[in-house]
Amino acid sequence: MGRDDDVSSSYPWPDVSVGHWGAPRLPFPVTATYRPRPDLVRLGGVAHGRVEREVLDADADAPATLMAKLARLRRWPERCVAIDPALALDLGAVWARVGAAANAIVAARAGGASAVAVAARPDAASGANADAGAVPAEAGPAMRGAADGPIPDAPASPLERAGDEILARVAGWAFPADPRAPFSLRALRPDAVPVLDWIASRPPAERPLHALALALQEDLAWMEAAPGEPARARLLHVCFPSGWDPAAKIGRDFASIHAPVADAELLQSSALALSRALTSQGPFVRFVWTVAPDGARPRHPADAPAPAAVDATSPWFRCERQVSLPMPPGAAGDAAAALFLIRLHLAPLADAAHTPERLATLRAALDSMSPATLAYKGLDARLDALRRWLDARAGG
Repeated sequence: MGRDDDVSSSYPWPDVSVGHWGAPRLPFPVTATYRPRPDLVRLGGVAHGRVEREVLDADADAPATLMAKLARLRRWPERCVAIDPALALDLGAVWARVGAAANAIVAARAGGASAVAVAARPDAASGANADAGAVPAEAGPAMRGAADGPIPDAPASPLERAGDEILARVAGWAFPADPRAPFSLRALRPDAVPVLDWIASRPPAERPLHALALALQEDLAWMEAAPGEPARARLLHVCFPSGWDPAAKIGRDFASIHAPVADAELLQSSALALSRALTSQGPFVRFVWTVAPDGARPRHPADAPAPAAVDATSPWFRCERQVSLPMPPGAAGDAAAALFLIRLHLAPLADAAHTPERLATLRAALDSMSPATLAYKGLDARLDALRRWLDARAGG
């Protein structure tokens, strides 16, 4: 891909096959007139010509994505993880939220959106983790375990409920299904043990976030809305941001988070209504896109650009699939809450705009962008080069 996001680890993880999940798809949510707007589609509906049924966008690229996440975290954890100061020293409070989120994901995949609110309730779990071999989160480098029997080498899903545990079969570990139980991790495969050791080396409140985020291809954002107020970011685990810093967004409300977005008056003026919808309705899915100068997955403001980025002649298409998953009452005390799952899709622009129709639509979309939007997306200095690239492809 690029830069430091795909640095190989010294051990093979995750050592599992998910080829049966299928090749990564490449959404193309480009319309001829570009305008920043919510564009929320209820999960199960049609978005950009495709029925979007799944909460998670899992595919055969999962092992490579998880390895890229781990490499990024090991080098720049402070650029990936942000926790509201009120929660930063409270492992139990973070785990209660992460546990509720994990249950909601499992429920949505197993039974559809209608099952989310029921299965994510703490009392829906069967009780504390009864496995005597479970290792507490505070256990440090000795955080190890062994599966009692063979684990299938072909996971059906990134997360599965099995008795009183949630199994992250691709990542290779399990954690309690009951958010009220003490947080712990149990290794399902030997290759996961070094990763669990790394998680155990992190501050306690981070550990549940790593346990969930390193099991999914999606980045995570937990938002909470106090009564009568817009949602605020309380937990962020974002390895592949598209030009923003998670640490700068923590604690900020929906309107403030989106304040830098150009021409986003509609998003900002409807912040309270959107917060209510996202935390009480849905799940919803939406897509955002841009054209990047290279194929680096993380685009944190502090990252140094690739040497060829300024004069890149092979642009990349960058698309995020964003799903909002409402949490049940009580998951965050008196606040309403939602988990945002952000799945990055990245490919050379030639692969995304591979038909005359797509080339024309992308050209029209770029032409319709305001100067403020072009500057916000970093396209202003590259617009003429992009137009020439598109025109050459269309004429060829």
